[in-house]
Amino acid sequence: MMKRLLSAAAATAILSLAVDVTSRSTPRASAQPSPGVVIQKVFSGTKTLNGSTLTYPEGTPELRLFRVEIPAGGKIPLHTHPAPLLVHVQETNSGDLFNTRVQEDGSEVSSVFKPGQAFIEGTSEPHYVENKGTSSTVLWVVVASVEGLPTTQWVKTTTQRK
Repeated sequence: MMKRLLSAAAATAILSLAVDVTSRSTPRASAQPSPGVVIQKVFSGTKTLNGSTLTYPEGTPELRLFRVEIPAGGKIPLHTHPAPLLVHVQETNSGDLFNTRVQEDGSEVSSVFKPGQAFIEGTSEPHYVENKGTSSTVLWVVVASVEGLPTTQWVKTTTQRK
């Protein structure tokens, strides 16, 4: 269902671009953004941090937007997400984000994301995030989920992680 929705959205976007190109010879007041409007792609991707291709849950599509603030020294413990999400570290007034992914063999792979950077977290990829800095880290998280599905699933461990 989600794939069909995304395909339809892509087809609509392509058709809109085609119509825009052909209609440029006929000026219309609403055909272009007003002067000063800036539209900038911040991020796009097809793979998760672990290199997996994105998959979407079945059901009625639901987009969610969260603002997450992690104080200095704060941590979100080991968890997964049943739907893919895009994380953007706020560009101003934010610290770095440390993301540690637990691999199937138990090893850990860590990445540091600076303000202004973004990444995709996939489904069922255990990880934890932390702020090792001296100021708060602010994240904007977009979740491509379905109605009724939780955003986060906490992972119970027998040993405490870092």
